[in-house]
Amino acid sequence: HFHIRKIFRPRTYVYMGLWSLIGLGLLYSLLTRDRLELNVLHDRNPQFVTLTDGSIRNGYTVKLLNMIPEPRTIVVTMQGLEGADMVVVGDDIPAGRSFAIPVEPDRLKMLRVFVRQPADQIRAPAQTFKFRVEDRASFESNEYTATFNAPEPLR
Repeated sequence: HFHIRKIFRPRTYVYMGLWSLIGLGLLYSLLTRDRLELNVLHDRNPQFVTLTDGSIRNGYTVKLLNMIPEPRTIVVTMQGLEGADMVVVGDDIPAGRSFAIPVEPDRLKMLRVFVRQPADQIRAPAQTFKFRVEDRASFESNEYTATFNAPEPLR
């Protein structure tokens, strides 16, 4: 014959508590995840190019991840690296320290970005600067610290 105590033993309560904690942990991580991400890859070869005017150019692959189900415009800004500007390859965006780029919903947008710094502004063979992305509508932002490589000064 059936007794309710056979189903609800102390062991059952312990298992229920453990699974509830696991479920709450997963729910918390889902609700607090970043909805805007930035990944930056520096070109390996060549690490830098000397242009005809003497300035140095580095290439980067910038990946913008829009993890919400609606399109948005992401503003990419370069912080630090005095005198430098960015150019997006393949887009009609003028060179500058900041540009806005539309990103489709739940998609990754991959950009080829060249950062150029005049020779007289270069202070060291390796300088750090930041790529900062921001959605001004939702105030979400993210940043990545990158390295700008230049030749060693001649002695």
